[in-house]
Amino acid sequence: MLRMLEVVGTSPEGFSEAVRSAVEEIVRSGHAAHFFQVVEQRGSVREGRIREFQVVLKVAVESNDMPV
Repeated sequence: MLRMLEVVGTSPEGFSEAVRSAVEEIVRSGHAAHFFQVVEQRGSVREGRIREFQVVLKVAVESNDMPV
């Protein structure tokens, strides 16, 4: 059985890198990730320049990796 975790990823480089960062963090934390869904994309602008790309993801992980 799988559970969905909702996480936020960020990157100064782009949306793809923000996704990669979030998924890699889930895997580093010991979860077995199977797939993800991008729920939202957004970013921040400072002094007229894009400073950060942000994504909200739902990541499917094995439920035995998660406390009940």
